[in-house]
Amino acid sequence: MFLGACMTGEAHALPSSRSASAGRIGARAASAAVIQTTADLSDALTPMPPLPFTSSPAQGAALITVNDSVRYQTITGFGAAMTDTSAWLLYHELSPSERTPAMSALFGEGGINIDFVRIPMGASDFTVTGVPYSYDDLPAGRSDPTLARFSVAHDESYIIPALREMLITDPQIRTIANPWSPPPWMKANDAFDDLGYFGIVLPTYYPSLAEYFVKFIDAYGARGVPIDAITPMNEPPSEAPSPSTNFVSAESSFILGDLEPSLAAAGLHPAIYGLDDIVYGGWYEGIGSDVDDALSPHAVEGLAGIALHCYRGMGGFTAVHDEYPSKELILDECSPGITPYATAEVAIDATDNWASAVALWNLALDRSGGPVAPPNHSCHGCTGIITVSERTHTFTLNRNYYELGQASRYIQPGAVHIAATRLVRDFLLGTAAGGYRYGVSAGLDDAAFENPDGSKVLLAYDNSSTPVLFAVAWHHEYLSYRLAARATVTLVWH
Repeated sequence: MFLGACMTGEAHALPSSRSASAGRIGARAASAAVIQTTADLSDALTPMPPLPFTSSPAQGAALITVNDSVRYQTITGFGAAMTDTSAWLLYHELSPSERTPAMSALFGEGGINIDFVRIPMGASDFTVTGVPYSYDDLPAGRSDPTLARFSVAHDESYIIPALREMLITDPQIRTIANPWSPPPWMKANDAFDDLGYFGIVLPTYYPSLAEYFVKFIDAYGARGVPIDAITPMNEPPSEAPSPSTNFVSAESSFILGDLEPSLAAAGLHPAIYGLDDIVYGGWYEGIGSDVDDALSPHAVEGLAGIALHCYRGMGGFTAVHDEYPSKELILDECSPGITPYATAEVAIDATDNWASAVALWNLALDRSGGPVAPPNHSCHGCTGIITVSERTHTFTLNRNYYELGQASRYIQPGAVHIAATRLVRDFLLGTAAGGYRYGVSAGLDDAAFENPDGSKVLLAYDNSSTPVLFAVAWHHEYLSYRLAARATVTLVWH
């Protein structure tokens, strides 16, 4: 188990890792292991008494039928992003005596086993100094098409060391990397931003941008940080004053004509995921056209899958899956604090809508939700997975951490999402003011999985203001449980 006074005010013992087993009678389960997190953290990944299987459900319980013969996507993992801010807080603001338990809490067997980490290539909006950077910055008006000045020196003081320490804790963590902006000299506005949607990558520099990926992957690999997957650009277009790029109309031609050939010539074969932005109802947010306008069918054919964000809801993920059923979907950004989803519901809703991997935004933020580059364009209220104090140089584990752990500790990489009755629904609604509301209707949300070791996992979250009594039906036996309002429970059985 992992215990530490540097966590929350009260240390909580975490039950043994993802192979947690339930009791058995012969080949049948006698009971299920129960792990719970409440909204006030009075329970925080807390083992509860084992739940016995019975011949009938509790009277009045909402029924969830788990059918392990109906199988959907394979799960890659759960995690968050090692932004410039997160790496600085973890590596620079924590002493080694604090950093080691923080890394163990995030990535270790005694922690929550995060196994999917996003890495910004250069600056995002969460950059400690507030000054954007790339790996080939030049004065305005100058260019470097051959990338002779390329260097990852900026990352060597705290980003790469933090990632190396992460991989020492768990060498099997899967990484995905992408830029928010390439070097400004590649763009029409010669700037990091995309204000007015003028931050367009100039076609003459597509070969340079492809080589930028090659050099980044080579540089990180040489420093002990392998890059398993990439996307061509984060959220194109986003018209932000922070690093951002208008690249949506060019993504297909760049992937096919430049990125894939350059990677192949260099002997590099990262998985490539397209889009990396918001969708809903199968439509691409930002330009109002079908996904095929952003990613041609020919370009999609060569991709490992499609990367999505949660900021218009996740119900539309299923429409994308239906359009591209052979392609893996991943959720590689959903920031706690600015969406209507609790962290537990992010894991449930995303996987119920075909996501094979789920990544929140910052791994670590400080108590004020920063440091964030000014102006804070879109992440007021963002919270990390853990909270680091620059004053005391200690960390605390927050609700995001424990709710993510309800999934990441017990759903093993390679698990299969299996059928289970869903009692709520996704929604996306326009408002009278011209905005929108999205989320999941009130009630108990759930998702079920079968691990490679054969164990079954049901993850459930009560997003309502009242307790919910529910029963799980599995092979003509029942588990019945009353879940408190805003609480999360994980049931594990064999």
